[in-house]
Amino acid sequence: MMPQSQSHAGPAMRKRNGYNLDMRELLLTCLVAAAAFAQTGKFGAFTNSDDVGAPPLKGSTEFDTSTRQYKITGSGADIWAKADQFHYLWRPMSGNFAVTATARFLTDGNAHRKAVIMLRKSLDTDSPFVHLAIHGDGMPSVQFRNTKADNTNTVDFPVEGPGTWKLKLVRQGTAITVWVGKDGAPLRELGHTANQLGSPILVGLGVSSHTTEATNTVLFSDVSVEQLPAPAAKQ
Repeated sequence: MMPQSQSHAGPAMRKRNGYNLDMRELLLTCLVAAAAFAQTGKFGAFTNSDDVGAPPLKGSTEFDTSTRQYKITGSGADIWAKADQFHYLWRPMSGNFAVTATARFLTDGNAHRKAVIMLRKSLDTDSPFVHLAIHGDGMPSVQFRNTKADNTNTVDFPVEGPGTWKLKLVRQGTAITVWVGKDGAPLRELGHTANQLGSPILVGLGVSSHTTEATNTVLFSDVSVEQLPAPAAKQ
């Protein structure tokens, strides 16, 4: 019966078979596109982008797939005190990792506006966090909130003036080490601290304008997010 049915297939059957072939091609195209998205994603090395603390002026992230650069626009009163307002681009991570990014402010504004590499427990406005920040006036800082709704602590370094800043943050166990380099200079270590954020956490890039009345845009380039192996056990 099967050979006879095939030999007498009419136009309607041939059209149906052609439709099925087109659907298979379409499904294959969708699967290839989905695989490419999984590798690069809408936000490159990150998975999500959103405002924290509901600033009145909405922020955004633009990812250029050809240059691998991120243009992040944020507003918000600050990342400070007991609650934060800023725009955050992040991905969940556990364990040990290194994050590197070169940051350049594209807009003028308050001297205390910030571009940061941040580790954050949650998207709650009063969440524990630790970040390496570069301010608009060129002051590097390590700032952290140890427990939910606690005050933010800061270790500020000398103001070096505006420029293009390479930032690096590494977490190994509870140890966090940070480096900075200005205008193409080699990275230099600022120091290290201990933090108990645990795993998983939200790892990413943030921008705050230090005002609710204006936005601030930062271009992040040469961004790298690398999972690291656990430290070797001491002999």
